[in-house]
Amino acid sequence: MRLDVWLSKVCLVRSRSQAKAGCHSGKILLGDAPVKESHELRPGEELTLIFPQRELRLRVLDIPAGNVARRDAPSYYALLGERTLPREF
Repeated sequence: MRLDVWLSKVCLVRSRSQAKAGCHSGKILLGDAPVKESHELRPGEELTLIFPQRELRLRVLDIPAGNVARRDAPSYYALLGERTLPREF
C-alpha cells in the first residue's frame, strides 16, 4: 500500500494530500531519509512524522485491507517514541 494511503487510513493525517505535502516538505521520513508518498509500505518499516508541535516515531505493524475505524487505527502501528518540539517564532 502507498505511504500516503496508509497514513490516511490509519488516521495519522487527515487526508492523502496532507501526507503528500508532508513528504514533499521532508516532514515524513523512512528511517532517517525523506520518502516519496508513492513508496510501497511494508510491515516492519520505521517512519518519523514531524508535526508543528511534536515528532512521532513509529513502526508499521500491518497494512489494512480497507477502511479503518479510528478506534482500531493504533493496532496498525507501534509508537516507538514521541517528543515535543519547541515552538518556532
